[in-house]
Amino acid sequence: MSFQSATMIHQFKKSLLHEREQAILADKFYSEVLHATNINRYNSDNKYDMDMQRKDIDVQVTIRGTAFSISEKFRDKDFGDLYIEVFSKYPHTMGWMHTGSPDAIVYYTPQTVYWITHKSLKAFCNELLFPAIPTAWYEEIHKSKKTIVSKKLQLKDSDCKICLIQAHNFDGKTWETIGLSIGFDVLEHFGVKFRKVSKPFFSFEVPNHSQNG
Repeated sequence: MSFQSATMIHQFKKSLLHEREQAILADKFYSEVLHATNINRYNSDNKYDMDMQRKDIDVQVTIRGTAFSISEKFRDKDFGDLYIEVFSKYPHTMGWMHTGSPDAIVYYTPQTVYWITHKSLKAFCNELLFPAIPTAWYEEIHKSKKTIVSKKLQLKDSDCKICLIQAHNFDGKTWETIGLSIGFDVLEHFGVKFRKVSKPFFSFEVPNHSQNG
């Protein structure tokens, strides 16, 4: 999703439909670029699929005989940063970075696809990024009703810029989702493993299991 608007109203059902439409393009990427031999989506309402969705796993693909569980994220522009959901429903329900357990996050934009190793991203968030963010910042953006607030953050030897982002959701009831965006250059600096491919797709090597844990 784009985070440019002054007020973000996120209609959950409409967003879900959009992501399912995007899944068709994602499957094309898996089959034509990664040469996946099996693509198994967890998008039904049966118990098993719902369990996988709660783990933030949208699809499993088999590449060169190895199965990867994947969380898919879609954004309508490549801003050179990654959006990380901290609170699914602020303040009591944690977001997918806390609750998810895929092998990889595949992050789709119209220009670029990023394959992000979940284990390295989660370690960076839990050990370095999240502890450095004052809890008051989340409360501040929530009370302000703003969509996006820029902040400067000190992470070890680096001064970093992050953006706190709030979506106002509506699906019969209303709630707020709060997350943050951080540049891929910062992620790379702190050892988060990811690979990217720009369109048109030229080549893309998927990390093996020893890399993505």
